Amino acid sequence: MISTLIALPYELARLPLTTLDHGLSRRLPDTSVPRTSLDRAIGSADKLAGTILRNDDILDRGVARVERANALVKAARLEDRAETRRDAAADVAAAGRQEAAAKRQAAAKRASDGLAAAKQAEEQGKQQAARNAEKTAAAKKAAADKTAAKRTETVEQRKKRVAAAAEAKKKAARQEAKAELDDARQSTEAAAEARADAEVLSDLTEAKKQERKQD
Repeated sequence: MISTLIALPYELARLPLTTLDHGLSRRLPDTSVPRTSLDRAIGSADKLAGTILRNDDILDRGVARVERANALVKAARLEDRAETRRDAAADVAAAGRQEAAAKRQAAAKRASDGLAAAKQAEEQGKQQAARNAEKTAAAKKAAADKTAAKRTETVEQRKKRVAAAAEAKKKAARQEAKAELDDARQSTEAAAEARADAEVLSDLTEAKKQERKQD
């Protein structure tokens, strides 16, 4: 009873702070700076008053209020830290998603570029193969034409050789026939001369016979 009477002036003195605390509790959250600051002030006052007045109820009330305020501040700090970490994690996740998206886009671009390069290389390969085929065909045709030309030249040369040989044989035959004709002409002429000589001799012989008969 005496302790309560002694504590009454203090309770009356802290009444404005309590009224302010009730007013703030309706407008501000428990973790707001004004609320926690007021709780610490009232709690510290209660602790001091309880110690001075040797009133354990006031002392315990002050200790509980200070601890509650400290716990709320710590919780707020932890919540802020957790929020900061969540924000950082969200930023990291967003950056990771952006990086992954960028990598996917880069991979898709590389794949697209690789496909385009493969198509271009395939087209170039086809064109090169076509050019090589044309060159090979042209080379084969040139070789075939050259071989055909050589064969044609050989045939022509053979024809010329055969024609030349035939002409030479004809010429030789003509020369031989001419020679034979010359020999025959000469033989005919010699025979004619021989007959003429024989007739002359016969005439001379007959003339000598006639002369002898006349003698």
